[in-house]
Amino acid sequence: MRRALAVLSLLLLSGCLAPDDTIAPLSAPALTTFNVVRSGVTNATFLAAWAPSSAQMWVGGQSGLILAAGNGGWHVEPTPTVETITGIWSADSSSVYATASGGVLLHRTTDGSWVRDSSGTTATLLDVWGIDRDRIWATGSSGTILRHGATGWTPMPVPGPAEIWGIWGTDENTLTAVGQNGVLLQCCDAGGWRLIPSPTTAGLFAITGDGAGRMVAVGASGTIVLGELGRWRVVPSPTAFTLFDVWSDGPGHFIAVGDGGRILSGDGATWSLVPTIGAHENLRAIAGNAGAHVAAGWFGTILTDSGGSWHPALDGAILYDVHVPGDGPAIAVGSGGLAFEREGEVWRNLALPTSVSLYGIAGPSATARLIVGDSGTILRYDGVTWHRESSPFHGLLRSVWWSVANRSMIVGDSGTALAWNGSTWQATATHTSNFLRHVWGTAWNDIWAVGDTGTVLRYDGDRWSAVSVPTQHQLRDVWGRSPRDLWIVGEAGTVLHWDGSRFTTLPAPTDQALRAVRAIGSSLYVVGAGGMMWRWDGAQWTSYQSGIPALLLSLALDGDGLLAVGEVATIVAGR
Repeated sequence: MRRALAVLSLLLLSGCLAPDDTIAPLSAPALTTFNVVRSGVTNATFLAAWAPSSAQMWVGGQSGLILAAGNGGWHVEPTPTVETITGIWSADSSSVYATASGGVLLHRTTDGSWVRDSSGTTATLLDVWGIDRDRIWATGSSGTILRHGATGWTPMPVPGPAEIWGIWGTDENTLTAVGQNGVLLQCCDAGGWRLIPSPTTAGLFAITGDGAGRMVAVGASGTIVLGELGRWRVVPSPTAFTLFDVWSDGPGHFIAVGDGGRILSGDGATWSLVPTIGAHENLRAIAGNAGAHVAAGWFGTILTDSGGSWHPALDGAILYDVHVPGDGPAIAVGSGGLAFEREGEVWRNLALPTSVSLYGIAGPSATARLIVGDSGTILRYDGVTWHRESSPFHGLLRSVWWSVANRSMIVGDSGTALAWNGSTWQATATHTSNFLRHVWGTAWNDIWAVGDTGTVLRYDGDRWSAVSVPTQHQLRDVWGRSPRDLWIVGEAGTVLHWDGSRFTTLPAPTDQALRAVRAIGSSLYVVGAGGMMWRWDGAQWTSYQSGIPALLLSLALDGDGLLAVGEVATIVAGR
């Protein structure tokens, strides 16, 4: 009878553990290989794009980074600068120019290498545009406009010190520049520029034309300005998000991009939003040709379209969490609504009904999951669709735990803890205003939450109480096998173990932040900065390099292995 009761107790205990943290076998071999199964190229922000053909595309951005498309993918073209690339333009494949901060001008030579041109200025250069290889202009801060000719780059007279953000024209009679406070400039009056009346004081960041008499400038707060027949007017915009670039590849066809991953399409006077798949990161550049378009922006995001459908070509956004159910595909979620779903061994973009950053995912199965994120976002999957649920807190929600009894707990900023009672989310009193960064439990009456300044809370099914721990460091993750075997990790290499009555501190494997912890067999695994993983065998730490220097932010058990996710949209498999 005692043996039967003991077995029953173990079964009940295991049944109370959150299904998304399935307990791995207590006896299992140590993991020895950690391979990157997907990653972006960079998490730098792109500010410039140019695409003279479907076979030739460039994007440029922070730290002098320029990527070129070719041979079925994107690759880095080294540049002689670390200044931010702000504009790219070419007359042909042997005449490609780029502008950058610090007065840097780059020229791509016939052998594909980038060299510096002398600009004669230290002003931040913001855009470059040309009519042909002999007539090229660069614009920038402090009213800077440079012209390229036979003797190099020379400054042009400009009325006023406004920042000049964009320039476009088919000849010198239509050459128009836009900038700060809605400035509109037209060339060329006695070799210089003149102000023309503007219908807006909103900053204008880019301008283009369709070659058939229409020009469009875009800017702050979704501003769209249409110029035709010598008149400029503001036209209705379908977004209040700031627009940073605009492109046209033919009469009456314009595309604009901006914050929140917004892509707009219109004829210049009438505009509509275009649906996209992938992270909704802020977009800063758009270019195209008859075959395809490319848009680029924050966190190494590159989108391309074919037939009007936009899809991610690259993304380097952050993945914050990953969920591996026992009965279906794993899902990883991250910034800007980025999400990937594993189909077999391939990770594909998953479209979710939000553009906010997503930080936590949990659930008992592939057809019942919760995702939480910024702005109080709670997404629930019912096996068919994702839908948003009402939240009593509209700040950042960081982590979610779901029990087999359909009870759930969410934690986040300002000491927030939301409990699901089966029909609604209700705030619970935590008696702290500290940011709570992770939640995990063995049962509804045994839930743990950890956060800033050494905060550890325990929930008994009715109320939260503080638990004393031997650290004031920020704590990032909590996970365990049972109420008597719990682990917490955090800043400065902090690793704490709960044995059912007290916490003890393990030797730190690093002085850097640790972000997640899981155990398989007799081995404990933690991840953190620099793409590093560490294994504790009960006596010492062994370090492993994932092969990519990205910060790893979350771990999940994946059968008898592990999945880790982090910066640059990185997913690492441990086997």
